[in-house]
Amino acid sequence: MKQRGSIVMALGFATLVTGCVAASQRSPDIQAVPVGVNDRKIKELERGLSDLNDTTQALGKRVELLSSKTADADSNYTKLLSRLNELDSKIVLMDSSLENVVAETQKTVKDFEREMGEIEKAKTDLQNQLMALQAQRSRLTGKKIEQTKEVKEMLEQGREMLKDASSEIKPENDQKLKTIITNQEKEALQKLLDDALTLYREGNYKAAIGKWEEVLVIEPENLEAKFNIEIANEKVRSTSEK
Repeated sequence: MKQRGSIVMALGFATLVTGCVAASQRSPDIQAVPVGVNDRKIKELERGLSDLNDTTQALGKRVELLSSKTADADSNYTKLLSRLNELDSKIVLMDSSLENVVAETQKTVKDFEREMGEIEKAKTDLQNQLMALQAQRSRLTGKKIEQTKEVKEMLEQGREMLKDASSEIKPENDQKLKTIITNQEKEALQKLLDDALTLYREGNYKAAIGKWEEVLVIEPENLEAKFNIEIANEKVRSTSEK
C-alpha cells in the first residue's frame, strides 16, 4: 500500500510540473526569460520526468511482482489452512476413537474382575462344602467304626466264652457252635458287602466306602473291600472335579 501511494504521489508531482511548464509557456504576462535558460530547465525537467517515469515503471513492476507473490502466499495459506482443518478433523476422530477404545477396555476389565469375583466365591463355597462333607464323613465313619468294633468285641467275647465252655461241651456240640458263629460272621460280612454294593450302584459312593471300611474292621485282609474302596474313591474324586 505504501509503494502504491508513492507511485501516485510521483505521478501527481510529474503532472503538476508539466502543467506549470505549459502554463509558463502560455502566459503572456510572465517576465521573459533567456531562451538558453529555459531550454536548460526544460531539459532538466524532462530528464527528471524521464527518471521519474523509469522509477514509476520500476515501482509498477515491483508492485506487480509483490502482488503475484502475495497471491501465491494467499493461495498457499488457503491450502495450508484447509490442510490444518483436515488434520484437526482427523485428530478429533482419533480422540473419539481412542476414548471409545479406552471405555470398552475399562468395561472389559470390570466384567473380568466381576467374573473373577464370582469364580472365587464359587470356589470358596465349594471348598466349604467339601470341608463340611469331609467332617460329616469323618463323624459317620468314626461312628460306624466304633459300632463295628463293638460287634467285633462281642464276637471275640463269644469266642472266649466258647473256649471257656469248651471243656464242658461235647466235641460234636463244640464244632456245631463254632460253625454257627463262623456262619454268623460270614453273614454279617456278606450283608455289609451287599449293602455297600447297593449304595455304590445308587451313586452313593461315600456311604458305600463306609460299609467296606466296616468290613475291613472285621476282616482287615478282605481284598474285595479294599479293591472296591479304591474304585469308589476314584468316583468321588472325578465327581468333585466336575
